[in-house]
Amino acid sequence: MRFRDRSDAGRQLASRLLPLRGTDAVVLGLPRGGVAVAAQVARALDAPLDVILVRKLGVPSQPELGMGAIGEEGARVINADVVRYAQVSEADIRAVERRERAELERRIKRYRGDTPREPLAGRTAILVDDGIATGSTARAACQVARALGASRVVLAVPVAPPSARTTLADAIDELICLETPGRFLAIGEWYEDFSQTRDEEVVSLLRAARARHTEGSQEEQVTQDASAAGPGEADAAAVDDATPAESGAGEAEDGAAGEGTPAEGTPAEGTPAEGASAEGASAGSAPAGNAGESTAGGSAARDNLASLVAMMPFAAGLGLVLDAAEPDEVRGRLAWTPELCTTGGLLHGGALMALADSLGGICAFLNLPPGARTATTSSATVFTRAVRDGEVTAVARPLHVGRTVIVVQTDLSDQTGRRVAQVTQTQAVLPGTP
Repeated sequence: MRFRDRSDAGRQLASRLLPLRGTDAVVLGLPRGGVAVAAQVARALDAPLDVILVRKLGVPSQPELGMGAIGEEGARVINADVVRYAQVSEADIRAVERRERAELERRIKRYRGDTPREPLAGRTAILVDDGIATGSTARAACQVARALGASRVVLAVPVAPPSARTTLADAIDELICLETPGRFLAIGEWYEDFSQTRDEEVVSLLRAARARHTEGSQEEQVTQDASAAGPGEADAAAVDDATPAESGAGEAEDGAAGEGTPAEGTPAEGTPAEGASAEGASAGSAPAGNAGESTAGGSAARDNLASLVAMMPFAAGLGLVLDAAEPDEVRGRLAWTPELCTTGGLLHGGALMALADSLGGICAFLNLPPGARTATTSSATVFTRAVRDGEVTAVARPLHVGRTVIVVQTDLSDQTGRRVAQVTQTQAVLPGTP
C-alpha cells in the first residue's frame, strides 16, 4: 500500500482507530510530518489535537546514541544502562539537557504559542507519526507521554519495519500500523508525495483542530442543556445556540481554558498518574524532576538494547534484534527474508556480515574507555554453511581489549545451532570528539 500524501495516510489510519472514538483520548502528532497525519485522525475521532515535543539526550561522545529524552513540564527520562555503559557523568547529562531544553522551549513557543498543553493525566494518548524508521524518536515520545500522566499509550503510524512491534513493545500499550513491509528502507518510499511539512502548516493544522474541537464542545453542551430544559426553555436554548449571549460565550471560553489546566487534586504534570505507575514502570521511564534513572529490571534492559540498535539505522532496517548486550557478550539475531537473499533463496553473505559487524561494533563500544569512540579497521569472515530459512543467531565476544585496539569474534548459527559463519574484526580505539 502506498499513500498519496500524509493526509491520505491519516484518513486510512483513522479507520483503524475508530474504536477509540468517544473515549477520553488525545491525539498527539510528532512534528512536523506526523502532525499532518494526526490532524486527520483527530478529525475522525472528534478528539483534541496537540503536538508532543521531545528532545533526545545524546551521549556527548556519540550523539546519535540516546541516553534519555526530555519533554514538556520538566518530563525527563534517563536510560541508566546507557549512561553506565557510556560512562557519562551527571554534569555531562545536565549540560546536554540544558542545551536540548532550550531548543524544546523554542519549538513549543513556535507551534503552540500561548495555548496550554492538552493535559494527559489519566487519559489515552494516541501518538501519531508519518512512519517509523529506527523508532528512537517514537520511543522517547511514548515515554514522555507516560511521564506526563497518560494512563494508556497507543502508537499509530501508516508504515514501519516489522521489527517495530518487538523493539517498541515495552514502551507502548498498543501499536496500530497499516503496513509493516519486509523490505523497508525509508518512510518516504511509501508515499507518492513526501514533501517536507513546514512549521507554518503545523501551526495552521493545530489552530484549525483547536477551533473545530472547541465549537464541537459548545454545540454538545447546548444540546445537553436543551434536552434537560422544559418545553418552553428548549426553544430559548435553540435561540441561544444561534446567537450566543455574552455570558454564554464567556462560560464556553472558560470551559475551554479549564480543559488545558489540570483540576485541583490531579497528579502533577510530569509524573505518572495514580493508578498508572505500573505501566509507567514498564516503559522504563522515570518521574519528572527526579534524578531520572530508568526503572530497574527487564524494561530498562530492553530500553538499552533498543537504544543500541537505534544508533545503527542500517542494521535496524535489516531487522536486527538485539537480545543482550554486556561488555563480555553481545547476542542478537536476524530473520531470513526473501528480500535479504541471493540466488536460490540463500541468505546473502552481506546480511550475515552486517549482523556480525553490528554486534561486534556494539561489543567494542561497550568496552571503550570513557569518552572514546571506535571504528572497524579490519574484518575477516569464514562462511561454513548456507542459510535457507529460519533465523540466524549471533554471539559476539571480545578476544582482546587494549588501549588502542579491541578485537571481537562473532559466531553465527542457524536455527538448529549449526555454525554458519565466524567473523573476527579489529576495532580501533579513537579519542572522543573535542
